[in-house]
Amino acid sequence: MLKPADRTSYNLQCTNELRPLEADWRALEAAPQCTVHQTYDWCQGWITETGAKPLIISATYTSGPRTGETAFILPLNISRIGPFRVATYIAASFNNSNFGVFDPGFLREADADSMLEIRGQIAALPLGVDFIYLDRQPHHFRGCRHPFSYWPSLENQNHAFQVTLQGGFEAVLGRNNAKRRRKKFRTSERRLDELGGYDYVKAKSAEEAHELLNAFFRQKAARFEQQGLPDVFSDARTKAFFHRLADESLEHEDCKQLELCAIRLRERDELLCAIAALSTKGGEVICQFSSIAVGDTEYASPGELLFYLVIHDACEAGAEVFDFGIGDEQFKRSWCDVETVHYDTIIAITLLGRVGALSARAVTSLKRFIKSHPSAFRLAKAVRLRLTNG
Repeated sequence: MLKPADRTSYNLQCTNELRPLEADWRALEAAPQCTVHQTYDWCQGWITETGAKPLIISATYTSGPRTGETAFILPLNISRIGPFRVATYIAASFNNSNFGVFDPGFLREADADSMLEIRGQIAALPLGVDFIYLDRQPHHFRGCRHPFSYWPSLENQNHAFQVTLQGGFEAVLGRNNAKRRRKKFRTSERRLDELGGYDYVKAKSAEEAHELLNAFFRQKAARFEQQGLPDVFSDARTKAFFHRLADESLEHEDCKQLELCAIRLRERDELLCAIAALSTKGGEVICQFSSIAVGDTEYASPGELLFYLVIHDACEAGAEVFDFGIGDEQFKRSWCDVETVHYDTIIAITLLGRVGALSARAVTSLKRFIKSHPSAFRLAKAVRLRLTNG
């Protein structure tokens, strides 16, 4: 065990600007533990398109051979929830998983004592918020323990579901009843052939990407209305953010923030009956969101057919993991062999923030209880639908 005098020390700062940290940020985000949601372009895109106020916490080494180098960057933005000023991960409501931006050396050295000291330093910074809410964090990712897992946390109500792709597509099918999976694929193809046939398309130009993305927004709005849910994509600024990501993805091969693909019917005005948006970083492919058209094409299960093709492509490209993202759905479980539990970390900064932190914990615990009890979940959905429809 290191003695205090031998322990690496850090200097923490906070700023409301991203650009001064851009060079260090881009260097650190190359590490496999940095998710696409904490890359510089993802965070800068959200701040630019939505006008959110950033709060970037960073740490530099103040001892040892790396003195002056950046140890980690924590990209947050400030929002108001009721009477509380809250710092969350940038674009938190649309992030499937969060890990922060860390120097690999920091990940190796972090322990309970050093993280306790860093937590105290964060709380002493002039942050201008009542509490910090860091959600959807895995305790372990890409062979590393999340440094924030040394802090008190609570289980998030949503788990994430992944497919390991080692061994190729045949191995993936073999783990998930290959005969049944192929039969469902052929059934979907036959039903779509009865509607005039289909094409599996990927956006290769900005025009195609925007077409698919706009179709997704329309499909999702119709689905939310059908389910009695608010449309989380309705804000024009949110749409502009994803359009920006789609544009930027066409310029990169190694890290695609938003790649659009779809099942398009050859007849019936080339209807897009299923759409998915994927992010690729390192060996991981993440489904950020997906949709299917409301109507008579649903019986063909175009969404499942689309994922069959997408996962096949990910295997062919040499990806290691396909991540369906958060949310428990039967079609995800039918593919996945890994279920990841996410955790939330809350740090109260002010006296008012202590009240907010307790409230946030209570809300998360209630949501987790409801989602883990089917009867309570069905009742909650029925009440929500009744309230929405008046």
